[in-house]
Amino acid sequence: MAVVDLDEQQRHPVLRGGQHEVGSGAHATAHDTRKTLDFSLTWFEPRQRGLIPWGADDRAVDARAVAAEGTDPAARELAEYAQAADRLRTERANRIEVGGTVYQICRARRLLRWGPDGPEGPRPSDTNSHPPAPLHPHLDEDGNVHYDHESDEA
Repeated sequence: MAVVDLDEQQRHPVLRGGQHEVGSGAHATAHDTRKTLDFSLTWFEPRQRGLIPWGADDRAVDARAVAAEGTDPAARELAEYAQAADRLRTERANRIEVGGTVYQICRARRLLRWGPDGPEGPRPSDTNSHPPAPLHPHLDEDGNVHYDHESDEA
């Protein structure tokens, strides 16, 4: 799952800083994606747009807090971001519009290049040589579950 922002006229993903995705990238569930979009709408986007200074007290100062005070000149615009984030929580929405941008939660798949010889191998510029992390504990031929920490103790 990922969040993309859509072009208002043509309804296709817009490139933002060379990426289609908003937030930290792909997520395992729609719920995780909504949490990232909530953070983006209340903390990151207000700072990115200059509505809250980057030097503001880290997590304590977000769109909800500044809009609730009501004294900041940008409080009305920040309230719009906070309301959009609240709609994500209450309505479980997959599409939110705020500040002229439409954010949509969508299913995304990783790209695999496939050629006449099969899948493309690593390129010289690929620096990640780590094998994929195991998702499930090891199950031996007798049906016994072995966790990673058990192999570390042996």
